[in-house]
Amino acid sequence: MCYPSGMQIKARDGKVYDVSSAPPGGTHEVRLGGSVVGTFVLLPRETQVEVKSKQVDETLLVDIADRFVDAGGAPMGIL
Repeated sequence: MCYPSGMQIKARDGKVYDVSSAPPGGTHEVRLGGSVVGTFVLLPRETQVEVKSKQVDETLLVDIADRFVDAGGAPMGIL
């Protein structure tokens, strides 16, 4: 499910989110229906999230980030 702009991730809410690629320490945008609903940054010991829409919350963004990493989306050096 790899796409030029990133990956599509099915979250625990059953919706499919588009997650952009980013360099190590960079910001990944999370989109739903073309609109940015949040962002996350993968750090060595934590994931920083920022909610940008009422369609998601911090817990859901962390879930999306975890699934993104599990699908192989983590930049080199993070895992």
